[in-house]
Amino acid sequence: MAQHPGRLLLIKIKTAPATFANLCGMKTRSFNLSANEVDTTIPDCNNPGGAVQKTAEPGIVNRSFSGSGAFVSGATQAALMTNVRNGTVFDAQVVVPGEGTYEGPWMVSDFEFTGEMEGNMEFSATFSAAGPLSFTAEAVTPVNSLLPSIAGIAEEGSELKAYPGEWTGNPVFTFQWKKDGANISGATTDAYTPVSGDVGSTISVTVTATNSTGSASATSGGTADVVAA
Repeated sequence: MAQHPGRLLLIKIKTAPATFANLCGMKTRSFNLSANEVDTTIPDCNNPGGAVQKTAEPGIVNRSFSGSGAFVSGATQAALMTNVRNGTVFDAQVVVPGEGTYEGPWMVSDFEFTGEMEGNMEFSATFSAAGPLSFTAEAVTPVNSLLPSIAGIAEEGSELKAYPGEWTGNPVFTFQWKKDGANISGATTDAYTPVSGDVGSTISVTVTATNSTGSASATSGGTADVVAA
């Protein structure tokens, strides 16, 4: 579990194909995900005088982002202001730290400049989703929830097979076989066949799970002592 700085809640404006730039200057920001409530309550026909249990289902969904802060002129702000003036729809991303990224068409439903005699100009804006948004979950470092395991008989010349266990984060796996806790040179696939030098020793395997965020390792329990063929 972790907390995340509020300043990492961002809205990014599309400024070029496959390029999104952070809208700078925001000091406050909020992202709202809501749905209208459709009343589906039906009184009990068999007991019309009794208590009525309210029921409901979601209706129209709404996604909106609002923020305010210093008006910082630049390419991103210029791209935004073009859409504000023309009342046009544009692509943007809302990045929610620890959650993921919402991407799709947006419009500015409200925009205001403010300024004081001795202060810098500021702005506030409300962005409303203009269509369905895609969601990409934030990648997290893999976490193991079920230890790796080994299938097979611990016998000289008999293949052992490694299973990585269960992990979060959609990782890829690498393997390192061990003899009495020490790495076996070159034994880095998901299978290992004990040799004569392993007789009397315990075999285990360490699985390393890696994704774009990082990596983590977990080690299986050991086999029984390897027996001679």
